[in-house]
Amino acid sequence: MIWTADRLPIAVMPLPGEALESWIGAYARRLHTTNSGFLETVGLVGARTNQMGLRLTGTEAIALQRATGIPLPVLTAMTLEPYDGLAVTIHPNRRRLTRPPAWRFSAARTRYCPACLDENTGRGPVFWRLPWAFACLTHHTLLLDFCPDCHRPPHPWKARRLGPRGTGACTRDSLTGPQGLTGRRPCAADLSQAPILPLSETGLVLPAQQRITTLLASEASGRPAALTELKQLYALAWRALKGLHTVADRAPDIVRTALTECGGVLPQLTDEDVGHDAHNAALGTTLAHVALHPGHRDHGALFDWILEADQSLHKGPRANIGTRAGRWSWSGPALVERSLARLDPQATLQARLRYASASPRPRWPTLQADTILQRAALIPSMLWPGWTMRLLPRLKDRANLRVGAFRRGCSSFLLLPGGPPELNYERVGPLLENHQIHTDRDSVERRIYRQRDLTPLASALAQLAYALDTHGAPIDYARRRATFTYASVDFDHHAFKRLCAQHGWRTGQQHRTSLLRWYLLMLLTGEIHPPPSNANTRFAWNCTEFRFRAPQSLRSFLRQQAEDNLARHGINEPLTWEPPEPWVTGVTWPGISPTILAPNDVRDLLSTVTSVHEAGDALGLTAEHIRLYCDLVDISTTTPSAAIGNHSNQLTPEAAEVRQGILAPEELRDLYENQLLELAHIARLAFCNPDTVRALLIHDEVPLRPQANRLPPRPDITRTWLRREYVEKRRNMAELARERGVSHYHLTHLARGWDLAIRSTERRYNAIGHLDLTWTPSPAIQAVTASPTALDRLQTIVQVPGHPSIATAARAIYDGRDSALRQRITKIEKAAGFQIIDRSATPLAPTPRGHDFLREATEILRIADKTRPKSQ
Repeated sequence: MIWTADRLPIAVMPLPGEALESWIGAYARRLHTTNSGFLETVGLVGARTNQMGLRLTGTEAIALQRATGIPLPVLTAMTLEPYDGLAVTIHPNRRRLTRPPAWRFSAARTRYCPACLDENTGRGPVFWRLPWAFACLTHHTLLLDFCPDCHRPPHPWKARRLGPRGTGACTRDSLTGPQGLTGRRPCAADLSQAPILPLSETGLVLPAQQRITTLLASEASGRPAALTELKQLYALAWRALKGLHTVADRAPDIVRTALTECGGVLPQLTDEDVGHDAHNAALGTTLAHVALHPGHRDHGALFDWILEADQSLHKGPRANIGTRAGRWSWSGPALVERSLARLDPQATLQARLRYASASPRPRWPTLQADTILQRAALIPSMLWPGWTMRLLPRLKDRANLRVGAFRRGCSSFLLLPGGPPELNYERVGPLLENHQIHTDRDSVERRIYRQRDLTPLASALAQLAYALDTHGAPIDYARRRATFTYASVDFDHHAFKRLCAQHGWRTGQQHRTSLLRWYLLMLLTGEIHPPPSNANTRFAWNCTEFRFRAPQSLRSFLRQQAEDNLARHGINEPLTWEPPEPWVTGVTWPGISPTILAPNDVRDLLSTVTSVHEAGDALGLTAEHIRLYCDLVDISTTTPSAAIGNHSNQLTPEAAEVRQGILAPEELRDLYENQLLELAHIARLAFCNPDTVRALLIHDEVPLRPQANRLPPRPDITRTWLRREYVEKRRNMAELARERGVSHYHLTHLARGWDLAIRSTERRYNAIGHLDLTWTPSPAIQAVTASPTALDRLQTIVQVPGHPSIATAARAIYDGRDSALRQRITKIEKAAGFQIIDRSATPLAPTPRGHDFLREATEILRIADKTRPKSQ
């Protein structure tokens, strides 16, 4: 070897992973000097090995390298500096240890393995100086903290002037000499012969130490993750050690197994923290390792027990879920989320939503109020129909479940996840214009989910809320709520009349218009609005019926009307939208996912049922599930309803006004008489109802062909059966037709052949659109006759003048119904825009403007009598 002038003539190479103090002590013994003598020899007079073992100064490192030839990186690796900020904390200005990032131990003492000291002539690794070192992976023993004789940390690496001379011996002073005299004499106990506690290779302690070793050896890029796991292990470890003194009787079996493996002795604890010895570190870390990493059968039970131990340390009243989970925040979000998940069943619905504790990923609420306000704009006031179907339980009870309040409550709950505590349920509801806070909340928790598991609801709503924050939504519901009201929504009455003409529907009056506006408003805002101020007592019921029975063509018309309203306000958004189902995972739906139902199958079912409850029973769902599905998929039953308007068998003024194309008189006559097409075929070509085609042919005085039986004789349809069901039981002909699977026409044709009287439907031809008038009716006449009861209105009003009073006129022309006649006259005058009958005159007489009106009305009635269809 080539030696420099400053190089020591004798070389002692460090062992792999050796501590700097161990190497200096070995070097000093090799040179037959003390640690201080060695340092003076290399030029470090006054230096202290205990400080150098923490971190070398530049002068110290250069001096050691120059004298021994050991490279600087190797010297640095022998100190605690590589572990600074990970396993230990070295004071930045003074070379001393403070509390480590994780664990309580902060002294400079060294643990040891007797077998390692024996094999390596008293030398040992720097790893023994770390608070996380508790087991020897080479000899499978528990590390020791104290000398077996003096019961103090032994300092086995110090070479002293007074000895001991042997390696691996305790260098601490023994204050009691052999003859009982006091003095400074070395303890000199042979540490290699200290009693040991063997550890099983298949046990729990060695895997925990191996995991710690791997973490502490992490590269620079992996140190943050390693430190996070060390903090988690410590957070679990000290609670587990505390729990052995508080709730040990409720501990799972693995706790007793680990305690036995570590010697069967309970850990020593102080009032402030857990003990500093290897026994405590081994037991606590072992239990923490099992609780943190899945794989052991008691993994979950151990974590629950540690949570219980943590609760036992809380001296006040039982803490809520936020307070208990917040105690884990020091260790990072992972344990906070896990503790939230385990504490979830004990929390209220508000807390479960705020912390998302029922979802696959619980999280600490960190969102600001501004974020919640932005989320409110993405949420309708009532939960989307598809998600309501999923979260609404399949209840058998047909009582009033307040599903509307349930939907409002769920939407309000969507604003709780992640939000600040001041935005509680009472304050977030008004952000969606939901002001019935207590009713909505009670509907969710005490009515719909009474005695039911709230976990699916809490999980789904929390996941939906965070997904909306991440992905957004294509609809700004806040803008729609502010834009569209009963007063602001536009409805095209003329387009509706044309639609009614095509399908042979009665257009209805103000009530039906209000109903259509209500549905239009629901499409635009995603909300079921209360009835308008002038609605009758049956309006809400009719709205519910409309959702189930509205014909497909009417639904399509209203959707187009809604899209026109959006375009009119410059809103470029889809009309309706729902969050995708994959946004929510890990939930078993209390209701049913709409994606499971096949629209065609549901449509076929609805064509055979007579009520929404019958459809619900057939699918095992509630009636509201059926209505929600109709809203979502735009399907409905084919059963007619008075809420929508039954088909009219007669020509209407609107039908006469739009007779063009196939419905033009010449074209219609050619298709029916020359091409011999059936009414149903013509109706399909014209996109209308067969009844409309029939009415137009009658109006054009085209003889109708007798219709042959379309179905073969049915033994289950007899005169006796039809008379009993239709005449005696007064059942509806349409209902009987559906029951036997035949057409309405087939049954009525048989009834007429069997001389059974057909009950009148009171669909009399009563309009003026077909009349060939030689003049354009006045605006007043046009307004009054813009009704299916046009001729009845005119017939009534022209008979009133000349009677002494309204009461007298009622007895003469209105079956004595005084109030009904007064009401009808008032409606006619309101439509005309002026008073027609002068009530102050005796007898009753027309006003000046009323005189012209009655004269024109009389002429129209005369023409109507001449041109009334023969079928009437």
